[in-house]
Amino acid sequence: MNPLALLGLLPKLLDVFSGWLNKKQDASISANNNAKDVTVAVVKEEGQRFSDIKDVTLVMMNHPVFWIAWGLGVFPVMLYHAAIFFVSTFPALGWTVHKVPDVELEYAQLVVGSVFTLTGSSTVVAGLAHAWIKRA
Repeated sequence: MNPLALLGLLPKLLDVFSGWLNKKQDASISANNNAKDVTVAVVKEEGQRFSDIKDVTLVMMNHPVFWIAWGLGVFPVMLYHAAIFFVSTFPALGWTVHKVPDVELEYAQLVVGSVFTLTGSSTVVAGLAHAWIKRA
């Protein structure tokens, strides 16, 4: 075959390759736009979910049964734990607790870990949601 004929095919080959790259880039842009739309929809849905949870929580906290249950079950237990840790934290006041019971330490780890995990993760999620909403 003639080498000049091969050179004549080169522009056509470049056009085909360029068209293929353009289609690939168009597909990528379309996928990114779809991902953005889905992400914005998910963030809005999560915002609505949190709003619904807030509404349910406020209704629940306005009911007297909620506060009766807390008064009977939660407050005494938390006061007990607070007293143990207060006494063990300030031995100079004359109180001594030689060792906090292992069950109390496990409970304290659960509470502290849960609070920090929930606080940290909700802060991260709120920051990401704010960034995505501003981007959209």
